[in-house]
Amino acid sequence: MKEAIVCALAGLHPLVRVAIVSALPVFEVRGGIPMGIYWDVPLVELLPVAIAANVLIVVPILLWFNPAADWLIKRGILTGLLRRLIARARSKKPMVDKHGVWAITLFVAIPLPVTGAWTGAMVASVFHMNFWRALLCMVLGVMIASAVVTALSLAGFYTYHAATG
Repeated sequence: MKEAIVCALAGLHPLVRVAIVSALPVFEVRGGIPMGIYWDVPLVELLPVAIAANVLIVVPILLWFNPAADWLIKRGILTGLLRRLIARARSKKPMVDKHGVWAITLFVAIPLPVTGAWTGAMVASVFHMNFWRALLCMVLGVMIASAVVTALSLAGFYTYHAATG
C-alpha cells in the first residue's frame, strides 16, 4: 500500500507530496519529513508544510469524532471498529489521568506507528478535552515529533526508505 501511495504522488510538486504524506494517518510527519529530505526540499519550506498538514488534518477529529461515532454506532454502522477505537483510546486513561495535557502531547510527539496526531486527537476527543487545549497538544506534539524525525533523518538513522516501508 505504501508503494502505491508513493507512486500515486510521483507527478506532484514535492511540497504537495510532503503535505499529503504528512496528513495520512499511517505516515504523518514521520513519513513526510524523510520524504521531503530525500526530495531535497529545504527544511525552511519542508517543516512548516509537514507540521501544518499533520495538525490541520486532525481538526475534524477533534471537533466531530464523538458525535460522528455516536451517530454511526446508533445506526449499526462500523460499530465494531468504532468500539475498538474508543476502547483503545480509553486504554490510555491511566496515562491521561496521571499526566493530563502532557500525556497527550508526549503521545503525539513519539514518532512511532499508532502514536501521533491522529490517535492523539481521537484520545483527546474520547476524553472530551477542550478543543483549544487539545489543538495545542497536537501542535506541540507534532512539532516535537518533527524535530525528532528531522534530527534522525539528517543523521541518517531515519530515511525515506525506512519511512515508506
